[in-house]
Amino acid sequence: MQTPGSASQARRPVHRYDLRVAESPPTTENNASTPVHTPGDPDAPNLRIGHGYALHRLEPIAPAGPGRPLILGGIPLAHDRGPVAHSDGDALYHAVTDALLGALTQPDIGQLFPNDDPRNDAEDSEIFLTEAARRVAAAGYQIANLDTTVILERPKLSPHKDAIRTNLARVLALPLDCVNVKGKTHERVDAVGEGRAIEVHAVVLLTRRAI
Repeated sequence: MQTPGSASQARRPVHRYDLRVAESPPTTENNASTPVHTPGDPDAPNLRIGHGYALHRLEPIAPAGPGRPLILGGIPLAHDRGPVAHSDGDALYHAVTDALLGALTQPDIGQLFPNDDPRNDAEDSEIFLTEAARRVAAAGYQIANLDTTVILERPKLSPHKDAIRTNLARVLALPLDCVNVKGKTHERVDAVGEGRAIEVHAVVLLTRRAI
């Protein structure tokens, strides 16, 4: 059975390193007696829903500016502007990663992979998403379905949607009909509508795995 990120279609080799966040369950800082569900706990919720959001500023691509090449869901998109980010700036991967972590009430992407860590400079965001998927499985859950919305004035997303969906399904080891990617413009309103930013929302449903 395929596991998240196991296929060999990644854009480039993905290196691994020790995470900087402890693998302990989430705790409530002000109340140490608050119960926390553990994997296999019969009282754990059968369903969990997570929402992820990412916003990246878009600037001219180097050497004309500080922007990195535009990548969405692991797929490069030809454009003269790209995200200003510490990692590779894949806003879709970032939003999905935070949706998975949020569903588990675990630390978010910025806590797991801080932007002041030089190891994350220009990092392939597939690493972040693969780690979030691993945590879902470790917590005793599986992904039921994923719905995402990319808000980008240009380039148009429609020619790339199938490739992006297929790649997300590969990384998360999901059937294609469990992954959705929608593309919207912002009607030329504010930074997103003026082509100066990209915005992504992601919603994920997790179901508890049968033991």
